Amino acid sequence: MAHRSSTTAHSRKPGNERAGDKPAASGVLVTALAGGAAGRVAPLRGELTLSFLNRLAARYHLGLRDLLAAITETDGRQNVAGTLHPDSEIHLNAQARARVCALSHVQAAVLESALPAWTRAEPHAHYPGGPAGRLTRGEEAVAPWGPACPACCTARAGRRMTARRYLAPQERVCARHRYWLMFLPGTSGLPVSLGQCPEVIEAQRRHVRLLRRSPTGRQAFEVARAVTGAWWHGLWTADEDIWPARLQATWPAGIEPGWWKTAARDLVTYPETVALARLLASRTLQQRTVTETRGHLPHRLGELPQLLTTLADQVGRPWLAHHLATVTHGPLFTWAHSCVRAHTAPDPATQTALWTVHSAHRPRPLSDLLPHPPAADGAPPAPGPAKRLRGHSLEAERAFTQGLAHARAYHEAHGHLAVPKEDTPAGYPLGQWLANTRARHTRMPAHQAAALTARYRWWNAPWSTLWQRFWHQARTHHQVNGPLQPARGFPTTRYNLGEWLYLQCTRYPALHPEQQRLLTEIGIDREEAAAARPRRRSYAERFQTGLAHARAFADAHGNLAAVARATLQDGYPLGQWLANQRNHWRTDRQPLPAARAQVLQDIDPWWNPPWHLTWQRHYHRARDAAAGHPLHPENGFDGLDDATARWLRAQCRVHDQLHPDQQHLLTLIGITTEAARTAQPPPATAQPRRGPVTPPAPTPTTRPRAASAKPPRTQRARPTAKTPTSPAAPSSPLPSPKPPAAPRSRLGHRPDLVPGFERALAHAHAYAAEHGHLAAPRDTNHNGFRLGWWLFSQRNRAKQRARDRLPPSPHLQQLAAIDPWWNPPWDLHWQRNYHRARDHAETGRPFDPAALIPSPAIALGTWISRACLNYHRLHPDQQHLLTLIGITTDVAHARTRRAHPWHTAVEHAQTFAETHGHLTVPCDTNHNGFPLGQWLNKQRYRTRKTGPTPAAHALTRIDPWWNPPWGMVWQHAYQRARTQPHTPATRRWIHKQRRAWPLLHPDQQHLLTTTGLVVS
Repeated sequence: MAHRSSTTAHSRKPGNERAGDKPAASGVLVTALAGGAAGRVAPLRGELTLSFLNRLAARYHLGLRDLLAAITETDGRQNVAGTLHPDSEIHLNAQARARVCALSHVQAAVLESALPAWTRAEPHAHYPGGPAGRLTRGEEAVAPWGPACPACCTARAGRRMTARRYLAPQERVCARHRYWLMFLPGTSGLPVSLGQCPEVIEAQRRHVRLLRRSPTGRQAFEVARAVTGAWWHGLWTADEDIWPARLQATWPAGIEPGWWKTAARDLVTYPETVALARLLASRTLQQRTVTETRGHLPHRLGELPQLLTTLADQVGRPWLAHHLATVTHGPLFTWAHSCVRAHTAPDPATQTALWTVHSAHRPRPLSDLLPHPPAADGAPPAPGPAKRLRGHSLEAERAFTQGLAHARAYHEAHGHLAVPKEDTPAGYPLGQWLANTRARHTRMPAHQAAALTARYRWWNAPWSTLWQRFWHQARTHHQVNGPLQPARGFPTTRYNLGEWLYLQCTRYPALHPEQQRLLTEIGIDREEAAAARPRRRSYAERFQTGLAHARAFADAHGNLAAVARATLQDGYPLGQWLANQRNHWRTDRQPLPAARAQVLQDIDPWWNPPWHLTWQRHYHRARDAAAGHPLHPENGFDGLDDATARWLRAQCRVHDQLHPDQQHLLTLIGITTEAARTAQPPPATAQPRRGPVTPPAPTPTTRPRAASAKPPRTQRARPTAKTPTSPAAPSSPLPSPKPPAAPRSRLGHRPDLVPGFERALAHAHAYAAEHGHLAAPRDTNHNGFRLGWWLFSQRNRAKQRARDRLPPSPHLQQLAAIDPWWNPPWDLHWQRNYHRARDHAETGRPFDPAALIPSPAIALGTWISRACLNYHRLHPDQQHLLTLIGITTDVAHARTRRAHPWHTAVEHAQTFAETHGHLTVPCDTNHNGFPLGQWLNKQRYRTRKTGPTPAAHALTRIDPWWNPPWGMVWQHAYQRARTQPHTPATRRWIHKQRRAWPLLHPDQQHLLTTTGLVVS
């Protein structure tokens, strides 16, 4: 165990030194040492502060503890927090740093420039004042470091010297002296000779080149280090022979083999890490990966055979592609997943996720992996405290264990984990838990992902859980009932399942490759999907189902008139079904067959009466109320409830106007023509009812809609007159016939509405006289009248009549007389802006659209510029109105050229394309003095950054491939090959495209085949 020094302010006091220890230094000693002849101690570039102090103490022939006591002494106390270990680093406050400058005879600016941790942080502990320091250690607290190259240190100092430096990944190798500068926790590092591993030195050179040329080289190396770190713990197969040989070649004498295998992880995997980083940083490989997936998120790495093959070739392991094909988790899978997302949804968040190494995927620190050294007496090392694994907490681990147990129970019951998000089996929100787990499946620790994958391999499929549930239903049906028979429309399946299967067949080419493979398991391959026919639901079967529920309802209630549209019979929508049958009977679009109508008539002869169903429902209530005793019309139907009595009295009053079948039905309950004439109101001496008065039931409509026997289609016509409804009970039993209705006003209003229209029209006249138009906003109030809403309603009515192909209402001509454009076919906002421009011109203020007057900086000028820009897309009447204020086609063109300078650039591009046939121009191209190449490059960058602009749309009309989704280098080569197809360079380029044909973009393949450069 490392010796713990007394480093806190209260743990070491003067006079309490142990035997053999030197007394603590004081501020006086610092002054004496600084004035001595030890000389200047220069720091190394990137050196640890504690390493520099160690060399400084050696120069003064002091121990490191004594030097720390000298530079942090305050009032006889040593102000250093923490424990001193060989791999520690120290952070000093300003006063302690000043003492170090005095002792080393080096200026503070030089030390700050050379020592990265010189001013990194002040001590965290609280001290009364004075110089202080804080010791820290650990791979998470101290930046990566390693030993300085011993040969370089000897050459610099002229004597053997050891030091520790902060090292970036590319600085771990000293190519000059062939050393690997290895970090080892608990030590001051270990330089390892690379004399037998020249590939490590060559990898360092490639690493430096990568960082110099690629802006994402550093992030790509971190991702690659995570990938090779995962391989290090799982790739030691029988085929692996490179790493064991490299491990043996670098093995120092006297070190236990198991310990060295753990410590040498970064050294042995370094060449493969650099090779993989170069691949991941390649834009070409990223584009090939996206093309290979066809935009689908991968479910396993086996869906990317080109990526795996290229990777295996680069690292010199042909067998690696087969080994990685089944991987569904880990840093490499996460990178491929993020690569597809970054290209399908290019936004800053997805670009950042591409190079993010989540904590669960980072290599474990060596301090967690290396075994503890044995005790001084040779006893086995004592086990250290349990450390929290990276990527999760203990609480999260317990929550995952609980969710996994519920998932295991659900899988045993249903055979899958495609749980709906809202499901809570056994009271546990398993659906939500699985949804959350799927959302973070690329950030999960490996053991959690492996546990779920072992239970159900499609738990994190890149398609919906609904699709997976339907697939399981189809698989169960296939296992129980045999083949699905797509060519016959899936006749043995349920309707919903058959429709889903047919939908998958129609979308088969666009499905995920794994979805296609799953469909193949149930007998639907590409040929079967192409021959599939839609699932047709039997109309006769649906009718029989509805008929059975209608018969059950009639047996319970005695009729079908009581069925409302929202009625459910044993969960079946009987009301909607009956409404559909009645609509089929009354219309010609889908006529109801006579046999089916007869079956319904056998259940209830009045299931579809020629009068309103409300009358039929009232009749059945009255029939049920009169069952068992005669009715007495002469006594006002006393003995019945008020609603039924009122309805019967109303029928008696209009008995002569009822349909003959309605009169026949009333006769069946005792109300004949003679009895109806004797009907009287209830006696006046009847006891008045107390409490609130119940409103009368709705008066049924007794107009005939159709004959009881359906006439031929040629004889059916839309009724032009309606049978009057039953009025309220008058004072006399037989009222006089209702006088004919007054003729409608020719204005389209009832006579009682004419004054209101005249009032609104007067407000419209006044508004137009004041503003010159009727394009009033909807919230306009004119002298307390809501004129805006009134005009809005008039416009809606006019548009509705136009949609119904009806002539305009005559009264609207009065509004057109006030303002011909009161209801234009374009937006009213445009009309209001037009009137503002017209008023601006009529007031005599400067108005010259061609000279950008009014200026585009103001609202009116912006509207004029936009109108000129869209001039060719405006309505002809809008163009006519603009002409009245001086904006013609030529003026609009002149203003857009001034307001939008890109029009001039587009004209140059148009001229260039007419001459050369394309817009694939070099960056230094000038066309008639205009820098066309630079401008096109800016437009490509802007389009990819912010989306299509008006200039981009114009350029697309000139050349559809002015901004291709691939690199412009390929497009330049294609244009050269198209214009010069017989040069040696072109033949070599075409041969290269043939070899890389599967990796090309489909549009690239299309261009090569349509121009005849490559024969398909």
